[in-house]
Amino acid sequence: MSDNKLFLEELKYLVENELSLNEYVIDQLQEEFGKSPFLITQLYQILANNQKILPFFNDIEATIYDYIVDKEMSQEKTYYGATMYVADMFDTTQTYIKCKVNQSRHSLQKIS
Repeated sequence: MSDNKLFLEELKYLVENELSLNEYVIDQLQEEFGKSPFLITQLYQILANNQKILPFFNDIEATIYDYIVDKEMSQEKTYYGATMYVADMFDTTQTYIKCKVNQSRHSLQKIS
């Protein structure tokens, strides 16, 4: 399992169990996963705002990447620019982000 997936699963656990994101928790996540406090807080907020549907996410990593790409595209970024932004944010490749976004969208199509 990738570090990003573990990181997102950890944040998901915090939100699902209604645990607060205090300075100590942020420091622990920053030390363990090497993510910035701003990114940790931003992702925690995304998950907290969608707390009621978290149990239905099969792949939290793909869902979060898709959510951020979609949000960036709504701010007039191209798909290329949005996927590059997310790849930089998570310190991974653009190709990986594109694959995960496609996976997320494909699983959504199966549901509808």
